Amino acid sequence: MSTVERLLRSLSGSPESQRADLLDAVPSLIAYYADGTSALAADFYDDERERAGARGRFTAEPVVPDRVEKIRRGIAWAAQPLFEELDVTPAQRLAEVVQLETARPYRDTITTNRKRDPESVGWRRVAAGGCKLCSMLASRGAVYKAETARFASHPNCHCTAQPVFRSNDTGDEANVMQYVASKRRRSDSEKAALRKYLTEHFPDAPG
Repeated sequence: MSTVERLLRSLSGSPESQRADLLDAVPSLIAYYADGTSALAADFYDDERERAGARGRFTAEPVVPDRVEKIRRGIAWAAQPLFEELDVTPAQRLAEVVQLETARPYRDTITTNRKRDPESVGWRRVAAGGCKLCSMLASRGAVYKAETARFASHPNCHCTAQPVFRSNDTGDEANVMQYVASKRRRSDSEKAALRKYLTEHFPDAPG
């Protein structure tokens, strides 16, 4: 947040000029942090693989997806409070965009290398917060073994992924509802079933 606030304080001129400056500066800021988080994730993957005693040779590679257009749309959304009075500041919105886009490469590095590594059986979620969705997705130490499993996240989500290997596959596979919650798009019936499941099984968690 402090980096974002410093950047916004350095801006001047009309709202249009400030938005243009953000569109110019923020993608490179995100790219800088994305390179760092993906490299950390690759090192973490290799350390976890060694700790698990996985067979064969494999070296994880950093993964930074090309999201330039989506990042630019996010920056434009973050700049809206410069043009109209809203109940949120540009700094709050921009911090949300930067956090989401710098956390993504870490998770993508884990989940992508898991698919490349023949000794990996999947990944598990390590929850950093206590919201209903994250608590449910991480419950039972569930292992996401389906290659199509997506790492579901929300704004300001600090959960991470941990690779699981044949040699330390001690958790249960993710259940049907955990896979449903991981989908990018859900049907109306799936949304209703998910809301009911979260309310019944995680009544004390916020969200």
